[in-house]
Amino acid sequence: MANILSTQILVDGERNAVVKITGILDTSNVSTITVVDPASFTPVPTTFRVNAVDYSVGTPLAVRLVWDATADVDILALTNAGCMDFEKFGGLQNNSGSGVTGKIQLLTNGYSSGTVTFSIVLKLVKI
Repeated sequence: MANILSTQILVDGERNAVVKITGILDTSNVSTITVVDPASFTPVPTTFRVNAVDYSVGTPLAVRLVWDATADVDILALTNAGCMDFEKFGGLQNNSGSGVTGKIQLLTNGYSSGTVTFSIVLKLVKI
């Protein structure tokens, strides 16, 4: 079989967006792949701010979310399960430098064998 990765836009409002990302890994780690692309939203934002994340990641996997740019910048590294709310201090801003695209990308580390799954829900604000 092959790894399965899917992204679903749950909310695409004027200002807010909610995206669900799921993965089933049974062959290897996921190389860097775009999971949130501003071009997929209406109105099209320049970038996003991450206000909250709810996630569940199977052991021993680690999922990294990064801002796409000439030199990608880490947003979060996710393991196990949890909820993080960043809204109280203005969210996680896209602070990548040159070559910023506004895209959020995903990659994994730690896959060894068997089937490992993950699920991530991102609460975003369009910028």
